[in-house]
Amino acid sequence: MSIRMNRREVLRHGATLLGSAALAGLPLGKAFSQSKVRVRFAGYVESQEQLTQTLAVLKLYSEKNPSVEIIPEFTNFGAFTDKIATETAGGNAPDMFSVNVDLLAEYARRGVTTPLDAYVPNPINLADYLQSAVNAAKFDGKQYAIPNDAIGPTIITNATSFEKAGIKVPDQMWTWEDLAETSAALSKALGPRFWGVEDAGGNYIPCDIFLRGRGKSMFTPDHKLGFALEDMEAWYAYWKMMRDTKATPPGDVQAMAGNDDPSTAGIVAGRAAMNITLTDSFVGFQALSQDNFVLHMMPNGFRGGEMKQRHYCYAGNSTTVSAKSPNQKQVIDIIRFMHFDPEGAKTYYTNSGMIPCSKAGRDALAASGTDADRKIIAYLDLLQKDPAPPRYPGVPGMTGMLTRANEGVAFGKMTPKEAAQQFINEVSIRLKK
Repeated sequence: MSIRMNRREVLRHGATLLGSAALAGLPLGKAFSQSKVRVRFAGYVESQEQLTQTLAVLKLYSEKNPSVEIIPEFTNFGAFTDKIATETAGGNAPDMFSVNVDLLAEYARRGVTTPLDAYVPNPINLADYLQSAVNAAKFDGKQYAIPNDAIGPTIITNATSFEKAGIKVPDQMWTWEDLAETSAALSKALGPRFWGVEDAGGNYIPCDIFLRGRGKSMFTPDHKLGFALEDMEAWYAYWKMMRDTKATPPGDVQAMAGNDDPSTAGIVAGRAAMNITLTDSFVGFQALSQDNFVLHMMPNGFRGGEMKQRHYCYAGNSTTVSAKSPNQKQVIDIIRFMHFDPEGAKTYYTNSGMIPCSKAGRDALAASGTDADRKIIAYLDLLQKDPAPPRYPGVPGMTGMLTRANEGVAFGKMTPKEAAQQFINEVSIRLKK
């Protein structure tokens, strides 16, 4: 069975299907064999293809290491976060599990995971990995996770829509004012049921880049809020202005874009020319459209202010190790095999939809991958020419907090200032836990 998905979208077939597929995917031998080292590997995958290749590389490792029994427990991101929260609270954490930047901070801060610095650079050599991704997998100065992929902020842009509107795709270095004017012009040219850009007021990453343009950031390196109330108010006021000028859809139209189905996104459904997101959405979106999609930077500042590259690369999926696992060295060897063994790395990444974090891996994919793969790799290389400071860890649930406040403004229930205060209140509670 094949599932064509945007990598960041929730897998529509749910946790049960993926869990069953994962458990059936490996030759586990005699159940609970006392003669084998048993390693539980829990995680989230973001496409059927990624699941297939992850299971394949684990199966290959087991074949080469018959004394190791890997118990895979993979599901979608939402189900995984619930599962790992329950298991860690009950003292039953898996030996190794997936994290993103925010989950990393949560479990490293609580002592659930262990620093991996003793294994770097031998046997885990991260020298040719994107250093922004390596740094984003650190907490309190220690390496708590190994990046499995490389992603970056982007605006997926329908160049065909720009051509139809007679509007030139802007230069990569542009302002938030430019985005507003360009989006309004696209809406006017191709409307009335077409908008220049989809509403991104509930999206964490562009909000962070917006704040950095104001000299702030969503979080600080020491895991505190890096902005003031007026900064977040400005963010929600910007998207209110975008709706008022018809540069972005009204709340009821934007609500048609479901989180679990990329085909409902405005850029795929023919309602919008731009979608503010991450690079790992590109392959899924492009696969669902005959138009020419390109990757474009988000705005890097404001008119009259400092213009500089504010985009960072990081890992959407990393692997961390349980502090209480009795099999830490075995876990490290599994990670080594997935990343550095030639046969293992080829199995893990080929046809997985992931962009490798290592330069060697990206070079190999650029030579043998698809046109979409090459566009993503070229764009990530562009971001690395003048890299911004890394994404600092936040807290889980950021998208929900931002979206609730943004929808409050979109549906006329809150002012931008009230929305900003609500968001700050919610995230502050999580920071104290």
